[in-house]
Amino acid sequence: MGDFKRRALTALAVGPCIILLFAFLPPRLFILFVALVLSLAVYEWTSMMRSGDAIPAMAITVISLVPLYEGWPAVYLLWLLFSPALYVLVLIVRPGDGDSLINERIGTFIVVLLLSEVFLGLPLFSFYGLKELDPYFPVMLLLIVWASDTAAYATGKGVGRHKLAPLISPKKTVEGFLGAIGGALVVTLLFGHRMGMTTLSGICVGVAIGVLGQLGDMLESIAKRVCKVKDSSSLIPGHGGILDRIDSFLIAAPFLYVYLSGFTK
Repeated sequence: MGDFKRRALTALAVGPCIILLFAFLPPRLFILFVALVLSLAVYEWTSMMRSGDAIPAMAITVISLVPLYEGWPAVYLLWLLFSPALYVLVLIVRPGDGDSLINERIGTFIVVLLLSEVFLGLPLFSFYGLKELDPYFPVMLLLIVWASDTAAYATGKGVGRHKLAPLISPKKTVEGFLGAIGGALVVTLLFGHRMGMTTLSGICVGVAIGVLGQLGDMLESIAKRVCKVKDSSSLIPGHGGILDRIDSFLIAAPFLYVYLSGFTK
């Protein structure tokens, strides 16, 4: 089965389920869904980086959602500072294994942990923030980014000729990048009135999401090249892993949440 056909079949099978979860889960269950996705993403990230101790990384990162959920930003910042020290404390009280590379392992783990809490935890929590603003905002963002990614893929495959960033992501083209912006723009304008936007603000937000989605994708491409892997995992047939599916949301989701939070007050 070809890669495109596998991607399409998976999208048709899984896509409607994801849309239903995003649209109809109440906030208290939605945050649990977010925590589950975050756990899987952190597991993939620790596996890619070969940092070990995936369970502590998953637990510490999910705990970082608690102060965000409770509306305690100062406690969240304190947790970011405290969590690496907590891991070191665990290693101190845990029986030693004679690892001669313990300092390198700790350093790698701390980098992985902080990136997990900031670049994975915050974007995924932004979906919950959108759910609090309006039950259907998360699924709107989902459809905007999916349209952007689909337009980027179709345009890049069809008419892509000029490489965008060959050293970072060899398959990305300028034409695909413009297609991503166009796809996001069209769907943002469809939902703009529902999100309280004027036509002009809808255009600006649509363009911004298209650009930010591609930048998020490039960030993950950089990470995969550093780790020398093609996909973050093989969890989703034809689509790679969780990280491969959420990379376009890493900057776009916090952006839309911050924009709508300020716009609707």
